[in-house]
Amino acid sequence: MKKTILMMLSVIAFTVFMNVQTVNAQETKTPWPGVTMKVLLDNEHVNVTEVTFAPGAIAEWHSHPQYTVYTKTDLKMKVEIKDKEPANVDLKAGQSMWSPAVTHRTSNIGKKPFTVIVTEIK
Repeated sequence: MKKTILMMLSVIAFTVFMNVQTVNAQETKTPWPGVTMKVLLDNEHVNVTEVTFAPGAIAEWHSHPQYTVYTKTDLKMKVEIKDKEPANVDLKAGQSMWSPAVTHRTSNIGKKPFTVIVTEIK
């Protein structure tokens, strides 16, 4: 009985380890010049992505379901939403914000790169 339980726990631990390794091994993508995206977690509930913008980089028009942003670094960006006035956003490292579903265009208007963690709620 002990051997069976130990074997089952070993299989579960191995499976969890392999899933974590798979998530960590996601490739980094560059959908727009100067913008890199690394998927940290993607399942039926959320998509968590680390996104870095070089100075002057622009993420052209794209859409999100409702989402949160956690800033790993200070950022200065311009956010454009169709049929609305553009807005400049300044956030300090460690700040968070929430947004309803949106189609927007974002630009790094600062002199330094910035990195955020975007969590889309599915």
